[in-house]
Amino acid sequence: MLTAALLGLLQGVFEWLPVSSQGAVTLAGAYLLGREPDEALALALWLHLGTGLAAAVAFRADVAQLAAEALPGGPPRSQRLRFLVVATLVSAAVALPLLLALGDALPNAGGGAVVSLAIGALMMASGALQLRRPAGGIRMEGEAGLADAVLVGLAQGAAALPGLSRSGLTLAALLTRRMERQAALRLSFLMSIPASVGAALFAGLDSGLLMSGEGAVGAVVAAIVGFASIRALLALAGRVNFGWFVVLVGAGLAAGGAWQLLG
Repeated sequence: MLTAALLGLLQGVFEWLPVSSQGAVTLAGAYLLGREPDEALALALWLHLGTGLAAAVAFRADVAQLAAEALPGGPPRSQRLRFLVVATLVSAAVALPLLLALGDALPNAGGGAVVSLAIGALMMASGALQLRRPAGGIRMEGEAGLADAVLVGLAQGAAALPGLSRSGLTLAALLTRRMERQAALRLSFLMSIPASVGAALFAGLDSGLLMSGEGAVGAVVAAIVGFASIRALLALAGRVNFGWFVVLVGAGLAAGGAWQLLG
């Protein structure tokens, strides 16, 4: 239970920063707490349930408006709703095969050193993309179209790989499409709600965490910490480019994994 609570704490903080929370929680579970890599990944995915619900509460006015638009007889369906539906479907089409492949590969990964090397390399790539992201443009949420949804959905789906930051990749993709910075942040985190809940349910059903006390404790801690920290950390992420931090942490993880493999 304590392990799940500690990992839930990490998830609740890292989810709102352009640092891969999935990578951080997987590494902490495998390296520091002695879990098998596939078990650590399943728990990392499951904990997204807590932060997904925290995001839904934090953005409850937006969620209520989108839900009303989706219902028959509700307000006219907005361009924002269409964007989120397409982006979510594209994300699922990319992420599901990746998660299935990871589930098959991790039990044969050869231990924490290989996982550390792989996650470190992906973090370096994610950080490099964040360093190159443009400043943004003037397009607002209601102007996000089909091409934007497909591109950002691909970015979010690719972040199923631990080490690639979902928020970092989606924000970079939206800014590349000349979205205004605050509009890009809001769309990125609205997108995260169905993606997080979907990934968590996938992992929970596959691993049994859905019905376990450990899973419940971790998800509740992630939700509480996530809700308490979301506003401050989103404001920080909006002002600070974490690219170099992500690159340096990734380089350290990759070097540590390589050293263990060669030592």
